[in-house]
Amino acid sequence: MSIEVSIEGAAAIVTINRPERRNAITLAMRREFHDVFQSLQDDNEVRAIVLTGAGKDFSAGADVGEIGAGGVQGNLNNARTRSRMVRSIAHTQKPLIAAVEGVCVGMAFAMALASDFIICANDARFQFAFRHIGLAMDAGAGWLLERHVGVMRAKEIAYTGRFVRGEEAAKLGFALEAVEPGEALVRARAFADDLARAPTLALSEMKRQFAASPGQTFDEALEYETAVQALMTWTEDFAEGATAFREKRKASYRGA
Repeated sequence: MSIEVSIEGAAAIVTINRPERRNAITLAMRREFHDVFQSLQDDNEVRAIVLTGAGKDFSAGADVGEIGAGGVQGNLNNARTRSRMVRSIAHTQKPLIAAVEGVCVGMAFAMALASDFIICANDARFQFAFRHIGLAMDAGAGWLLERHVGVMRAKEIAYTGRFVRGEEAAKLGFALEAVEPGEALVRARAFADDLARAPTLALSEMKRQFAASPGQTFDEALEYETAVQALMTWTEDFAEGATAFREKRKASYRGA
């Protein structure tokens, strides 16, 4: 398989494993991605996820050799599969961290943006290269980038097709932090381990709140959080957290 999954404690490491092609993503790999993320979502033992690439790069994006192949019907199938893949990543209700080294281009850039956090190397290179091959954006690229950096900066990055290096990505705010080359995965795994020890049902509901907020008024957000908070008070993690607080000890959460 070109998408590898390893489980370390309560964290899953999902690796795009095609380094000989800079981890370019084929149609078959998109289907693998969808299945992998659905499986991880359903696995209660997995409480955090790291997404990364094998070798020196995160991913060069779509395998260009497949673009435009198969006529109209083939292109529609290609687009639908791409959308299902990105949707499965964006809709994962578990903390998800993209660890980015090297190039992160096109749909791979969108996949990273669909994660909760990006931790990248200082010299990582992010790019929406669509203009360089005469295409508009895909994989939700514009929608995702605009939410992080605002519409004007998102347009500048997309229209120019320039590379954004890791240090700038952190300054612009679409990367959480930029670290020394070779350290992105180490830092992402440590962060994932920390989040896996958290009350992950609560984090899941926080993720839903952030996802819903752009379409809500302030009053609607208050009503939504009222319903969610009432539900959370019935969880085992809340009982443990409250007890640990009273007993002045560190809580031990189970994600239940």
